[in-house]
Amino acid sequence: MISIVSLIYRSPMYADSIYNTVHEYTNIKDGEIEFFFVANDPTDILLEHLKIKKYPYILNINEHKTEEELFKEGIGWPEYLNRVYKGWNCAIRNAKDIVVLLNSDMILSPDWLDNLLKYLTEKIIICSQLIERNHETYGVFPGAIHGEFGGNPVNFNKDKFLKTCAIVKKDVIVPGGAYMPCMFYKKITDIIGFYPEGNLHDGTSFNVIKQYGDEAFFKKAKVCGIEHVTAMDSICYHFKEGEKEDSGWN
Repeated sequence: MISIVSLIYRSPMYADSIYNTVHEYTNIKDGEIEFFFVANDPTDILLEHLKIKKYPYILNINEHKTEEELFKEGIGWPEYLNRVYKGWNCAIRNAKDIVVLLNSDMILSPDWLDNLLKYLTEKIIICSQLIERNHETYGVFPGAIHGEFGGNPVNFNKDKFLKTCAIVKKDVIVPGGAYMPCMFYKKITDIIGFYPEGNLHDGTSFNVIKQYGDEAFFKKAKVCGIEHVTAMDSICYHFKEGEKEDSGWN
């Protein structure tokens, strides 16, 4: 069974957006494919929205640790990523056989899931090809395709995005790429473990990062012979910093 999971924190708008895009472009079948949220330290407003919409979700409330406590555990800046990665690990633990992790600020395209699944083996973690806007602070992720199709679900240009998908998609996989959306067999965590619970500091300061959490997870996989690849025909648009910008979260 395939479990598609998105974290959600504060934004009803992004909850609706990721739920709708998953169900528009995925053939959800009982017993074969499921979708659920991990409501990760959610606001009361978001929880009420999930209940009203009858969206499936798992509630995950995290301990808030001090920077000093995190430093002793090898975790560095920023503090809130400790809780984000705990959310992802909660998603994996509650998933079935095949895990698919999505950010809530993403829009999918036709055949996105099938074009991950057709390449999947027990020896790879396969990710979608991102198309990203040029974010004013964070730019475009290396390896992502630049495309300006809107900064949020309200002003998203769906027709223009889908036309671009048809042009750029290629029936091939390439090494490396972005870290999400990603698909992998859940049982690989028996070998490589879960995501570290945050970014890893260099041993000298909480603010000096040696390795990002997702980078560390994929590196552990590679050491164990599990490669990170991108399916160039599984296309996903990434608004970037979606819930943070929608809710003023920092």
